Amino acid sequence: MIDSDRLRKFSWFLFSFFVFLLAFGTSGFKYFWHAVFFISFSALIWNLYLIYVCEKFALYITSVLVSVVGIFCWLASVSAYLVAARFWGKTSVIALLIGLVPIGVSSLAYLVLASGKPSFHPFEYDGIKVQPRPQAKQRKSTAYSPLLVAGATTLAASVFTKTLGPLSAGMVAMFGLTTFSVALLFHVRHIIRGLRLLRAQEKNMPKPYTFMQIDEIREARNHWWLSRLFKWIARWRKSSGA
Repeated sequence: MIDSDRLRKFSWFLFSFFVFLLAFGTSGFKYFWHAVFFISFSALIWNLYLIYVCEKFALYITSVLVSVVGIFCWLASVSAYLVAARFWGKTSVIALLIGLVPIGVSSLAYLVLASGKPSFHPFEYDGIKVQPRPQAKQRKSTAYSPLLVAGATTLAASVFTKTLGPLSAGMVAMFGLTTFSVALLFHVRHIIRGLRLLRAQEKNMPKPYTFMQIDEIREARNHWWLSRLFKWIARWRKSSGA
């Protein structure tokens, strides 16, 4: 279930995590800060739209999936670039192209998975209102906390760097993160295919699918000052255009 509280907290957490990793991954590069600032600012604007304005269910879920997978693709690409830069130099075109390989592999995996047919529909409907279909609860032995996974990954990366050296650790990180990105896409393949079906159905609908809890989300947004500010700007632009 996606209510107003989960929508706002998770979106801000994901944005903060993304910007932190973006800055952390490029902290050793002298000329990348302009790109980091531009990407972070663009991500901030999009995050504000998703939290305080967006009512399109498919657009929101797609943005979340792209952000989560994109974080690991970004880390894999940085690792691939650093490994290649040790052989061909930081300004080499070959190093830059190798740095794009994890993104290309993940994008290809997405296209292959999205083209398949879902064995079950991951969403449930109430008119144009949609929400993810509740899944059976996992056993405690298999329900891993994301924070635990992040901590274990950080610890493993530190151990690899100290024992194997930066080059070997970079190669392990490159292959490991790329594999994880593809595995994550495979894990959510039914959601990816379900979103493709939603977008196809929306082409013949007067209104796009929205959140199951849209009434509660709208009520909460009426109390958020940023939502009221965006609505005032939209009304002002509409009246000015008229």
